[in-house]
Amino acid sequence: MENKHLMKISFAMRVIHNQIKDIITKSVPKSDVAPQSQLQGGILGYLFHHTDQPVYQKDIEKEFQISRATATNTLQVMEKNGLILRKSQDKDARLKRITMTEEAAANHARVEAHMQMMDDRMLRGLTDSEIKDLNRYLGVIMNNLEELRKEYSPCGDTE
Repeated sequence: MENKHLMKISFAMRVIHNQIKDIITKSVPKSDVAPQSQLQGGILGYLFHHTDQPVYQKDIEKEFQISRATATNTLQVMEKNGLILRKSQDKDARLKRITMTEEAAANHARVEAHMQMMDDRMLRGLTDSEIKDLNRYLGVIMNNLEELRKEYSPCGDTE
């Protein structure tokens, strides 16, 4: 199924990524309590969507496939900047539950609403069935890329 007139998927995805990043940079609501990096923004999104369960540093490491040192440094900066709180647990003081501050949660809610608007705009003109298919295709592509990434990582590591 090769058609030389079709755009290369990797190029198209890179262009889309750059367009999304540009729009986000120009349009996302600004706040004094905002993430300073894409990783911090991702962590806030993860916390925002997991308020019903405890989240610990090991969960962040696993979800974002980052080292313990990277997670520690990122979370320390986020705590210093008023984005998160780390609270020791009664049963194990070494285990610290991570939660968003109220101000960071309120700001992230605005960002989530903005991201929903962007999704709606990107998907305009597609049927529900086409959107479902697109999500399935993107899932397959992400899995294939994850397998390829592991092939290029020493000892199959994910970092």
